[in-house]
Amino acid sequence: MTLLLSLLLVHLLADFPFQSKRMAKSKQRQFCVLLAHISIHSIGNSVVLGLFYALGHLTKTDALLIGSGIVLTHLFLDGSPLKRVLHPALAFWIDQLLHIGILIGFVLYVTDVDWPTPFPLLDQVLWITAWGLIATELIGRGIAPLLAPFAPRLIESHFERKVTRKEQLDGLKRSVTHEVEDSARSYTTEINGVGRYIGLVERAIIVCLVAVNATGAIGFIIALKALARFKQFDDRRFAEYYIIGSLLSILGALLCGMAIRIAL
Repeated sequence: MTLLLSLLLVHLLADFPFQSKRMAKSKQRQFCVLLAHISIHSIGNSVVLGLFYALGHLTKTDALLIGSGIVLTHLFLDGSPLKRVLHPALAFWIDQLLHIGILIGFVLYVTDVDWPTPFPLLDQVLWITAWGLIATELIGRGIAPLLAPFAPRLIESHFERKVTRKEQLDGLKRSVTHEVEDSARSYTTEINGVGRYIGLVERAIIVCLVAVNATGAIGFIIALKALARFKQFDDRRFAEYYIIGSLLSILGALLCGMAIRIAL
């Protein structure tokens, strides 16, 4: 279980915190970017497998088989046209399920994975960290393309401007300045701005609350997030988008928190 969790953690770290949004888009078109991404995976897997080989938990052949299998299949999947022909949301989830499924398959094929009862301390740390990354990064990245077609483009902004009007009265010229507050509506396609980080922190807090069995405090987190968007709820489309996005985010965080409780 320790080897499986370690390799899963390497995958999550390399695919999310260590892979920028620009890198994720560019690796489909630029081989050098894809190679850099695969190199990060290779380094992480090599460190983990090398450590297990040094400790005598893996033979050299088994370590090479697991490492090369994971890296080569990851290179094939990331370089394939899968993400170009499928809907972005579908491509993301299929891609991640294939990566994780292949990783688990190689480890199960080469080694025996036992379900520890209870979890030792190291496995607890790895389990909690892995599910924490799934809740914050993987679910957050996966929700965005799902909701992209429904994302409200409309935002409202207020600004002040000064208007100067020249008047002529009885041969005398004078200037009159008026301060006018304008309300303007504009559109944006920004999805992963500040809201992404708010959602990340929200899921992290919910996971912690579920893990320590303090679910009653989750309502305060939801209310605080809704308070910041209160004025925008006048827009029905935004309200619906916000509700479904929040529900998916909360559901994912709750499930990950419940998974973490298994190891505690």
